Amino acid sequence: MKTFNYASTSSIKDNLTFLLVGAALIIFPIVHPFGIRIGVKPILGPIPTTIILIIAGLYMLYTAFRKIRHGRALAAKGGQITVDEDRITYPSIQKGTVEEDTFTISDIASMHYNEDDGILTVVLNGGKTIKFDVEFFDDLSQLKEFMSLLQK
Repeated sequence: MKTFNYASTSSIKDNLTFLLVGAALIIFPIVHPFGIRIGVKPILGPIPTTIILIIAGLYMLYTAFRKIRHGRALAAKGGQITVDEDRITYPSIQKGTVEEDTFTISDIASMHYNEDDGILTVVLNGGKTIKFDVEFFDDLSQLKEFMSLLQK
């Protein structure tokens, strides 16, 4: 039996860039509105540019706060992934609560790791998709070890 820590130890620190850039995308266009132009031809005026940047900033803040909330919920419940021969038990967040779910290695239809996002996507035979975020593992080597156990 092998266990992996699946809870962020510093969720705010991990998402600090998203929080700062999201806040800057909201504050800067409000304080100093500007338009977008190519050469002398205006493409977007100050109001549409401000609206687009504020929407982008709100989305970045939303995703950062969601990751922080999930990280704290997993840490509060002592989130661990357990690999016991063919059975994997993992914490999942559903409607704000952390629940333990299980699947077997033989149920895995496909696996894909996206290096840009740092997310391991596991698709089961029934069509269920499970995503494991590298931010919740201790480090990338733990995720790679977990992936190697799933590929057996």
